[in-house]
Amino acid sequence: MRHATLAGRTMAFADHGDRPPLLLVHGFPLDHSLWLPQLDALSATRRVIAPDLAGFGATGGAGHESLDGHADDLAALLDHLGIDRAVVNGLSMGGYIAFAFWRRHRARVAGLVLTCTRAAADSEAARAGRYQSIVSIEADGVGPLADAMVPKLVTPAAPADVRSMVDAMVRRQPARGVADALRAMSARPDSTPDLAGITVPTLVVAGADDVIVPAAEAAAMAAAIPGAGLVTIPGAGHLANLEEPGAYNAALRAFLERVDATV
Repeated sequence: MRHATLAGRTMAFADHGDRPPLLLVHGFPLDHSLWLPQLDALSATRRVIAPDLAGFGATGGAGHESLDGHADDLAALLDHLGIDRAVVNGLSMGGYIAFAFWRRHRARVAGLVLTCTRAAADSEAARAGRYQSIVSIEADGVGPLADAMVPKLVTPAAPADVRSMVDAMVRRQPARGVADALRAMSARPDSTPDLAGITVPTLVVAGADDVIVPAAEAAAMAAAIPGAGLVTIPGAGHLANLEEPGAYNAALRAFLERVDATV
């Protein structure tokens, strides 16, 4: 892991390989190790950068009240690394941050990958659920959240080592950062109006068995983005990149070649 001091915060991040750059933005409540299969597989041909977002992993500390804060952190990290533009790949919450990054820093985006994520804002029921989780975390830590979430993040057929990895990843996250992220996600805007205006190459990836973002919802989002590709990974749940890394990496490589051809 490398470290950069950005606006008074020390951000931890993995940085493997050489240009062109691919920025990987992890989901909730996880950290950069979500992307280990991609860091290993893609760094021979890309510069793969995977940060621990504010409040998570080795970055820790407080999170942000808005996902815009995370987007601005990513822009500051690219500045620190001397990178003008990158392909931005966000999974779940990372996809919400990718939308915020597009709105605030679109000149920095060479392409978008939206993995197991949605454009819509939270429903009232979803917001209520997030605030119930905050109360639980502040009282009992992240253990109950892990108990509830891990069965939704991976399929029942997920290999035991993948399930154990995800469970450990959730349980090691700082309670404060997890609670802050819940507040930020609940307050995020609806990104659906932005879809028609996305002008960079875009790939939407869905897990066929994702119970958090159904594949049909991902397909509708892809259809609303001009020229977007859609790949549905058979046998994968919400963490498609971990459950089916071979299929996921193949789809990502093909998309990155398409982006390279437009430069």
